[in-house]
Amino acid sequence: MNTESVYIIGAGASKEADLPTGIELKSIISKLLNFKFDGYEMTSGDYIIKNALQEHVKKPDGNRGDINPYLKEALHIKGALPLAISIDNFIDAHRDNEKLALCGKLSIIRAILSAEKKSLLFFLGRC
Repeated sequence: MNTESVYIIGAGASKEADLPTGIELKSIISKLLNFKFDGYEMTSGDYIIKNALQEHVKKPDGNRGDINPYLKEALHIKGALPLAISIDNFIDAHRDNEKLALCGKLSIIRAILSAEKKSLLFFLGRC
């Protein structure tokens, strides 16, 4: 192979390396997407995902756009995820909902990157 490749193994295949199972991943994602606010102060949910959504909706002139439709979809995922087979299955079932898909994919990335840093597979290498 002349190109770099990334292999993604299904959740659970690397449990022995302290990576989350599919059920654990759904729980982590639910917490990440549980956006709650007290006025303008965020009291739960993930700041990195919120900031990514704010960047996504930023207007061409640099002013803030409205992330509320995305936060609504994030809470939709959070509420429905316990009944879903997997986060991937849930996103696929709502494939026409771009806002839901973005929130779901951001949460997967955030959850996996965070889990990898705590896993037995993580190492600080030199690039």
